[in-house]
Amino acid sequence: MGFRVDVEKRGGRDVYTMHDDVSGASASVLPSYGFNLFDLRLPIAGEVRPVIVSDPTFAEAPSRAGGNGTPILFPFPNRIRGGSFNFEGKSYAVPAGNGPNAIHGFAIDAPWDVVEHKATPFGAVVAGRFQLSVHAPERADDWPTDAVLNVRYTLADRTLMMDVTVTNPTAVALPYGFGVHPYFRLPFPPGGDPSRTKIILPASKTWILKDFLPTGEVADVPARLDFREGKPIAGLELDDVLTGLSHEPGRGVCRLLDLGKGAEFQLGFDESFRELVVYTPPGKPDVISIEPYTQTTDAINLEPQGFDAGLRILGHGEEDVMKLVMRTVG
Repeated sequence: MGFRVDVEKRGGRDVYTMHDDVSGASASVLPSYGFNLFDLRLPIAGEVRPVIVSDPTFAEAPSRAGGNGTPILFPFPNRIRGGSFNFEGKSYAVPAGNGPNAIHGFAIDAPWDVVEHKATPFGAVVAGRFQLSVHAPERADDWPTDAVLNVRYTLADRTLMMDVTVTNPTAVALPYGFGVHPYFRLPFPPGGDPSRTKIILPASKTWILKDFLPTGEVADVPARLDFREGKPIAGLELDDVLTGLSHEPGRGVCRLLDLGKGAEFQLGFDESFRELVVYTPPGKPDVISIEPYTQTTDAINLEPQGFDAGLRILGHGEEDVMKLVMRTVG
């Protein structure tokens, strides 16, 4: 079968690593710190190469929750203006984490439960569960209701699948948004020419931002943000929210191409995801974060103003299911 899941201690924390012994692919998850997929290695151009970027000591001493690996953003991705909002007649205050704004939800650095880890005929599996009232109880009063998030990773061949389920376990309406914030290196290591790369993103629109928050206006992408035909990573400076995504068929695909190695990485997602945040961290010219979101930034404040911001609301016992896929070609 060739699939297995190893569990080891690093810095006193359990790390779960999925393996495909045939392809050589592996993927490591840190459940105690946001269920972060902090290391992903896939076959690229004849070698198994790291795809996800994180600090070398992240597993042993995790920090900078939003700056390493694959942060999971729930029940809201990105910022909430001033850390405050109203929902169904009640006011809520979320602690600031980015200037005056709240940022990236409550699951990102919380301890998750591992509910499953096993080898199956179809891949190596690690699944985790986050419940707001259980794993971040200090934040339970900051949100209108409890919420449950299940994430299941499956590694097989040169593909990692991420299956996501959001459930409302209460009788009160659950507003939410979901996103992931993975960091990728391009060109694929080691070495390579940044000018001989191409980033292709299926977005035709952008949210107009002021101080990193949407004004509510959506415009056609300017040339700087039009990645439909591809742009090299060299010289990019980005922190933008794209929308107007095309899905082909039923899923959107972002592509990272290393022309020197003749190889491609794909980040795919289903139609649940309607926004992409693109971010290039300062001082890291070969790193880009491509962040699929179900909503735009600050959707919980924009929706009551009449903007189609993507805020999702689940009733009692309702659930949403969504999928992302990472794979390599060539």
